Amino acid sequence: MRQLPDAPQTRRLTSGLGLAMLAFGALPTLAPRSFARLFGFRAPDAQAASMMRSLGVRDVVMGIGMWSAATHGGNYAPWLLARALTDGGDVLSVGLAISQGHRHPRFIGLGALAFSAALTDTALYWLAKRDG
Repeated sequence: MRQLPDAPQTRRLTSGLGLAMLAFGALPTLAPRSFARLFGFRAPDAQAASMMRSLGVRDVVMGIGMWSAATHGGNYAPWLLARALTDGGDVLSVGLAISQGHRHPRFIGLGALAFSAALTDTALYWLAKRDG
């Protein structure tokens, strides 16, 4: 039977997740049209590009906060909860679009990525709460 990560491992995993989130958020922040193409969206107009940048900034800021709290001995559980909730919202949004017929395989892949992120966030949140 696998042993659950201990507190230092959970902190390291959270720190790494924060850096990954920062990197993921950098693409739509800096290059929203490239991000759109990567995940099967049509090239966004200026308004849609602005929305993608906004979502990218959200991930960059949350990634920095999560990384900083985990790396510098802070309380990182609230960052994980916020990430779990926002990733869960992303899953619901993608699911709604899929139910309305938007089924580009890369878009579905983005939804799967958000789903796996939400599961990871939630698991790390509960581990962080356990470790107190």
